[in-house]
Amino acid sequence: MKKQSNQFKLVLGLIIALILLIFVVLNVEPVAINFGFFQPKMPLIIVLVLMMLLGAIVSWLLGNSEDKYKVNKSVAKQEAAMKKQYEKTIADKDQKISELESEIDRLQNKENSESSKD
Repeated sequence: MKKQSNQFKLVLGLIIALILLIFVVLNVEPVAINFGFFQPKMPLIIVLVLMMLLGAIVSWLLGNSEDKYKVNKSVAKQEAAMKKQYEKTIADKDQKISELESEIDRLQNKENSESSKD
């Protein structure tokens, strides 16, 4: 299921990238970009490509941090469940050991009482 979702995202991303690329190639006129202190003139294609790259980088950075949070949350849940299961297993084993020790004591007492009767 997750593999299909990733494939869908990849195909959708490639389609959007192709549309953007066509748009960029159609817009090659020089434009002035205002950075406040200076206004360089550069072809619109360069501006658009740079903005697409910056947008992709920002999306990737934001997407990665969210995924890490989800993964860490999932791992924490799994660790808690495993710890609970481990503690339950230990408690069950301790109870079984106590029962077996009691059984050994009972059998030893029974054996001692029989040997003293002889």
